[in-house]
Amino acid sequence: MKNTIKNIAALLLIFVFSGSMANAQDWIVPASAKKKQNPYEATSKNISSGKKIYNIQCKSCHGDPTMANMLPLAPVAPTDLGAQNFLVQNDGEIFYKVNKGKGAMPAFEKTLSDEDKWMVINFLRSFDRNKQVKQQVAEIKNPEVTDVKLELKVDDADKKMLAKLSGVTNKGQRVGLQGIEMSFLVKRSFGYLDVSGEDPYTNEKGDVQIQFPKDLPGDREGQVNMLVKVTDDAFYGKLEEARVVTLGVPTDPVNPLDERAMWGTSANAPIWIIVTYVGGVIAIWSIIFLVLFQLIKLPKLAKGKD
Repeated sequence: MKNTIKNIAALLLIFVFSGSMANAQDWIVPASAKKKQNPYEATSKNISSGKKIYNIQCKSCHGDPTMANMLPLAPVAPTDLGAQNFLVQNDGEIFYKVNKGKGAMPAFEKTLSDEDKWMVINFLRSFDRNKQVKQQVAEIKNPEVTDVKLELKVDDADKKMLAKLSGVTNKGQRVGLQGIEMSFLVKRSFGYLDVSGEDPYTNEKGDVQIQFPKDLPGDREGQVNMLVKVTDDAFYGKLEEARVVTLGVPTDPVNPLDERAMWGTSANAPIWIIVTYVGGVIAIWSIIFLVLFQLIKLPKLAKGKD
C-alpha cells in the first residue's frame, strides 16, 4: 500500500513538473514589446556577427538553425530557431524572449548587449523564407567537390593576407569555392582577436583578402600567431591553418616581473615586503631560541631547588 502511494505521488510530481515546463514555453509578449523594430540592417557583416554570437550563446541548446539538431531535453526540447513556425514572430517578440527568458531558457538581458541580440535576430531572419532580407551575399551553389584545401599567401609589405579555398570536382578540375565565410584570427594573451573585416567571403575564384591592422602590436620582430579557418564547418568540415606572420608592429614587451611589485621576484619585490619578511623570520627564530634556552635551564633550576 505504501509503495502504491509513493508511486502515485511520484507520477503526480512528474505531471506537475512537465506541465510547468510546458507552460514555461507559452510566452506572452506585451504589445509594446511586439512593436520594437530591429534598428540594424541585415547586411552580411551584421548577419556574420550574429552567427558568431549565436554559435557561442545559443547553439549548444538550439543546435544549427533549420537542422533540427537541438539538445534533446525532456519534457520540452529547445526550439529550432531557424524553423518557419518560430520565424513567424516579429523581431520585437524574439527580442523580448531572448531578453527575458523563461523556464529552461535563460535571460540574456544582462549578459548580452542589445546590439548583440539584434545581430542574432538578423542571423535568424536570414533563414526566413517569408520575409525579404537585405543580404549583400547572395546564395551561391558551389559544385560538389572533394579534397578541399585552404591556402594562404601573405604580403608583408602591404600587410595583407590572402586565403584561397578550393576543391576538386568529379571531373578532376580544381575550382574555387565562392561565398564561403572565412575567419582571420590573431592569437592574443586571452583568446583570439577577429581581424576578418566587414566582408570576409570568398569571391568567384575562391579568394578572400583582408587588410591586417597596421597598429596591432606583435613581438620584438613584429610576429603574430594567425589562425585562418572556414567559419562554418557544416559543409566542408574543419578547415583551418595556423601560421606565424610578420605583420604586427615590433614591440618590446614589458615583463611585469622586472618591476617592483607584489608578484615580483626576490630582486624586485617592494622594500617594505622584504623588511617585513626578514623581520618576521628573525622574530620567530628568536622566540624559538628563547624557548629552547629556557628548556635547557629547567634541569639546572630543578637541581638548585633540591
